[in-house]
Amino acid sequence: MQGLFSGKQRLFIHANQAEEIIESINLAKESGIKTVTLLSAEEALHVADFLKGKDIPVIIPPTHSLPARTDEPVDRPYELPYLLTKAGISVTLSHDDALANARNLPFYAGTAVAYGMDKEEALKTITLNPAKALGIDQRVGTLEIGKDATLFISEGDALDIRTSILTHAFISGKNVMLDNKQQALYKRYSEKYGHGN
Repeated sequence: MQGLFSGKQRLFIHANQAEEIIESINLAKESGIKTVTLLSAEEALHVADFLKGKDIPVIIPPTHSLPARTDEPVDRPYELPYLLTKAGISVTLSHDDALANARNLPFYAGTAVAYGMDKEEALKTITLNPAKALGIDQRVGTLEIGKDATLFISEGDALDIRTSILTHAFISGKNVMLDNKQQALYKRYSEKYGHGN
């Protein structure tokens, strides 16, 4: 806890409703906590000016979901990253449930591009912005000398689910083997039944 007040540690606030967001951030700031990141902020757009004024980065729920409010447009989650970025807020995309769903993060960013976000800004929502929101941007988030070499290489557009073909991945400079059981089974049955030719 003591690192929270010196600024060495970051407070992560989980809040969805606009009122919860304002009250929890105000309480944290009044208590002397310097660095705050907001998570699960489904209604962050309704308090965008407040978040911008406090310089609070936001980690939002997956874009491939339904709106938080019944009176919002059905595509609001798709455009939320763009709208928050346009309002001057640092946005990070996230996924729910199983770790396997992390593979969809580039496609969430691709959806944000389809709904108005600049491609470079969308890429930041899964690279630099998360690193800053977690307070680890001195190690990861961009390709620079002295940082961990954690990256992937894709044939085609990495943000497009139709053309992205992951060819290489590196974590801290170490090559990660991408072969998996599904690929082995695909190859085995393609050879057996000849549809791979």
